[in-house]
Amino acid sequence: MQVEVIRDPKPSKIDHLFVVIAEVEDGRSEMPLPPSLEAVIRKALTGSAFSGRIDESITILSEEPKKLTLLGAGKEKELTIRGARAAAFSIGKIARRSRDRRIAVVFPYSLPDLGEAETTRLMTDLLSHADYKYDQYVTADKKEKRLPIDCAYIAPAALDSRASRKAQTEARAISGGVRTVRDLGNGPGNLVTPTWIATKAREVAEESGIKCTVFGRKEIERLKMGGLLAVNRGSAEEPKFIVLEYAPKKARRHVALVGKGITFDSGGISIKPAEKMEEMKFDMCGAAAVIGTLQAAAQLELPVRITGVIPSTDNLPSGSAYKPGDIITMMSGKTVEIVNTDAEGRMILGDALHYASELKPDHLIDFATLTGACVVALGNECSGLFSNDDELAQKLITAGERVGERLWRLPAWDEYKESIRSEWADMKNSGGRWGGAITAALFLKEFVNCPSWAHIDIAGTAYTDHDTGRDGKGATGVGVRATIEFLQSLS
Repeated sequence: MQVEVIRDPKPSKIDHLFVVIAEVEDGRSEMPLPPSLEAVIRKALTGSAFSGRIDESITILSEEPKKLTLLGAGKEKELTIRGARAAAFSIGKIARRSRDRRIAVVFPYSLPDLGEAETTRLMTDLLSHADYKYDQYVTADKKEKRLPIDCAYIAPAALDSRASRKAQTEARAISGGVRTVRDLGNGPGNLVTPTWIATKAREVAEESGIKCTVFGRKEIERLKMGGLLAVNRGSAEEPKFIVLEYAPKKARRHVALVGKGITFDSGGISIKPAEKMEEMKFDMCGAAAVIGTLQAAAQLELPVRITGVIPSTDNLPSGSAYKPGDIITMMSGKTVEIVNTDAEGRMILGDALHYASELKPDHLIDFATLTGACVVALGNECSGLFSNDDELAQKLITAGERVGERLWRLPAWDEYKESIRSEWADMKNSGGRWGGAITAALFLKEFVNCPSWAHIDIAGTAYTDHDTGRDGKGATGVGVRATIEFLQSLS
């Protein structure tokens, strides 16, 4: 959905007007409305007995615009980004079902801790994904081609033209990065290979003015990335190590972003159960988040130097696959005893984190669909956060709250390291079932040489296996919005 921020639309240019209304106890609403549409909205509110409950919606036929839908948002004092996201998703579904071509949206409130400009930016971003559907390979209904929807987001009266344009520009940049992540994550594993990801990274780099370097097997061997090479041994696909560099002249800070790029994870010799194994195509969503974030940051021209590092391979069983009992020497020189080949993400990230640490960034952040244990602990409502820097952790948490990508910090205490001690090598690649997300984070920490590091486990938030009321099935694009918010706080 293409979204444009405007101040006062012409009713004759609108097929369907959507108004998000908060619940008011006395039945009256003092919300500011666009002058050209105020009369029709007031009339609808008076004649429909609409109260604005969070589960309430009503569509009314009118003349100009042709249709008017009121959507409840719950009590105004209890408005949340979660609720706003649900409203945007509902708008997209109704507009698509109604075959609307031109819609307008009124959201006459500011979200908690956000001003009018920030609320406008976020709502514009969310609306642009409201009708998202990955249907590139669906051929059955091509005769009924999905027509594009043009959406006008009506800015609050207090927001001047300059601020409205700025909010629109920022929203489009962020939305573009999120869409890249969703398209990459939803792509099938037989096509989204490490080579394909490298090609996409190059395309994004070329379009955004970013430097992209792709290392193949020979360069990876020269770098002695034993973890990446070990995981790749069972694959017919060549591994790739991708480095994206955004370096604006005015940059004062350097942030390195590392993303797990396992394009399909069967578990290797320690093979996963067959049920839902098809979802393992999403195991590269960390890598996708890095690409999408670099894309958005470059388009926003953020004054922060950013290096994106992506190790990529798939993890498959074969006669040459790495196996339990093997001892692998990592790029850092540390040795790892393999006790579970399904703990492969931390193996490729160990090399990538060592490589990124050598760049001496001010902050180092990695994204990975790393552990099912994190999903057991936190479910699907937030990502797990581990950090060696309290200030960085709090900034990331605050950034996530402001854009609707919640993070919950979990401990990374040394007491848990006992679980990954090995009698035969410097460490084991798995600490077993208990505290699995924590021991995985501690394994990664062994390869970090940066005083400000954060690991974000997005296993529960990177994708959803069903419509949630806020997102459609598939990749969610998580990571981009929170990271951009954090990067903007540094500038």
